[in-house]
Amino acid sequence: MAIAAGAEIHGREALIGWEPTPGGGVRVTTTRGTYEAERLILSTGAWIGDHAPELARLAVPERQVLGWFQPQDSAPFALGAFPVSIVETRFGSCYQFPVFGVPGFKIGLYNHLKESGHADALSREPREADEAALRNVIREVFPAADGPTLALRCCLFTNTPDEHFVVDTLPGLPQVVVASPCSGHGFKFASVMGEVLADLATTGRSLHDLSLFRLDRFAAAGARP
Repeated sequence: MAIAAGAEIHGREALIGWEPTPGGGVRVTTTRGTYEAERLILSTGAWIGDHAPELARLAVPERQVLGWFQPQDSAPFALGAFPVSIVETRFGSCYQFPVFGVPGFKIGLYNHLKESGHADALSREPREADEAALRNVIREVFPAADGPTLALRCCLFTNTPDEHFVVDTLPGLPQVVVASPCSGHGFKFASVMGEVLADLATTGRSLHDLSLFRLDRFAAAGARP
């Protein structure tokens, strides 16, 4: 839809840096070229701290691993029988999904193994310890799903001290909008976030109340990562 509306998509083009330009615009340099625009939305996920120094210590990438396991009986874990849910366990908060689209019962453990660091330094390869952490939860809470491991996938959460989003303009640079980090719960808000960012990029304001997501809330609260 974006392409049909005239958008240009530049895939696999890493951001090297950006700078404000005279007149209140921005210049962006990537691995493939240089671009100028009136406004810039920075939404670079786990690398946001590299591109917005104000978030360097507040946006902390954390390694997460999701698993898909084959239940002994798939019927209780099927879509319509099993809910999307969150359960508090002695291992921490786990979140799970019914069998849908991809074979297997899907489960994740929030904060997983508590591995944080720079996005480029965190491994994307699942390990035995990752599987063991997920299977501990399955055996205690969902023993009927304690079957063969079908898949393990790594991703990165980027957490703020209060685990809320950051959606704001940078101090002194109203033409630069930062969006994220989403602290592990951004995907389900993707549609409204797109609406908010489109409004900020075109009109400089949003009809939604964004006060909860202001960047300066951390300074006001004396927050530390």
